[in-house]
Amino acid sequence: MKGNNFGWLFGGKHYDFFATILGFGMPYYNQVAEVLPLETGMSVLDLGCGTESVGIAISRHLAKDVDIHGVDLSGTQLDYAIIKGLRSGVSLNLYRGSMDLLPFSDGSFDLVVTSVAFCETTSEVRKGAIMEASRVLKDKGFFAIVDCAKPILGMDTVMMLPFFMFKETAESWNNHYPDICLENNLILENEIYIKSYVKCQLFRKAD
Repeated sequence: MKGNNFGWLFGGKHYDFFATILGFGMPYYNQVAEVLPLETGMSVLDLGCGTESVGIAISRHLAKDVDIHGVDLSGTQLDYAIIKGLRSGVSLNLYRGSMDLLPFSDGSFDLVVTSVAFCETTSEVRKGAIMEASRVLKDKGFFAIVDCAKPILGMDTVMMLPFFMFKETAESWNNHYPDICLENNLILENEIYIKSYVKCQLFRKAD
């Protein structure tokens, strides 16, 4: 198993419904877009894209002057992402597959991002995805890991504790991502909490 393959019951519009209840609606994805190093005309890859809320938020942020690609295990998620893209007037390039086996050439993207998707995979897949992210990034390109992390004090941490504990991983809790990324030529440049239990770590690919 590569990860959580959301089927018809928990995927698509049902996924978006439950995600919004848990605080991962479009306001959250807009926050993600705001902390990313976005530039018009850039090429972006979303790993574990789900219904591609991240890509849609990025596209809106850049007035649609961006090339969005997304990879996900779930056909249900991707089918609904296509519908969302059409409704939003956003062009999406979507692929079904695992984030640790990417169908792209070396140096294809300016930015690779993953948002609360690493926690749905295995440690082996996460490490493979980081290796692949480095491979498909252009030199000096950015890689953003947005994932559950060791929480800082906040009321939403208490409210979301059951969800948070279920989704936590050893790499995020113990902050191992900087070391794993460094092994793959990705250097930590910045980190910021988007929620009290969700952190964005931004890495740049070295020359």
